Amino acid sequence: MSERFGTKCPRCGEGSLHGWDELSEEERTVVRSLAGSVDYSPGEREATHRWCANCWYEETESAPCDI
Repeated sequence: MSERFGTKCPRCGEGSLHGWDELSEEERTVVRSLAGSVDYSPGEREATHRWCANCWYEETESAPCDI
């Protein structure tokens, strides 16, 4: 099984981190309900954060993901 871009989740080590554009609509719905949604604007989260769809770890980034 290959991982997208080789970035393993630092929390679970099983999933890989995905940017907003890589998430399915169902996964985006889950992401919108995560606790981190209150700390950042939706636009900031979509542009700079990545998520693990296995454990829903949310990684914050200081620069936009252009992947």
